[in-house]
Amino acid sequence: MSCPLCERVKLTEAGKYPYLIHEFKHSYLMLGEHQFYNGYSVLILKEHFREMTDLPNHISTEFFQEMMTASKAIEKAFGPKKMNMCSLGNVVDHVHWHFFPRYANDPEFFDPPWMRMKDFESARVSPAQAAINIEKIKKAIG
Repeated sequence: MSCPLCERVKLTEAGKYPYLIHEFKHSYLMLGEHQFYNGYSVLILKEHFREMTDLPNHISTEFFQEMMTASKAIEKAFGPKKMNMCSLGNVVDHVHWHFFPRYANDPEFFDPPWMRMKDFESARVSPAQAAINIEKIKKAIG
């Protein structure tokens, strides 16, 4: 079975994935295809590793810095009250991190963002909105 995130990495490398925000040494930061939480983004490791603990030490250290850069840029771009970051891998076992900016007026602010998964499809991002959000985060990365 092929890995959907490996496929997304291949599309990105071929210049065919429209939601790329930034290329890091070990990962790609991509705008989420839904924006139920405005600024939602995903950091995808370029190489396929199943668990963070499988990463060689030098990659895990550098990847952690990429995660921090991504999180800080999203926070700077959107000014959320809280940033939820998570890496589960139950559905796709390729190391990736979700960044959910959370705002004071979020529905059910104190619940994990996954509780609203059924609503994500209703917030599919338009190409115009994606371009605006991508540019905000790019500017914040510098």
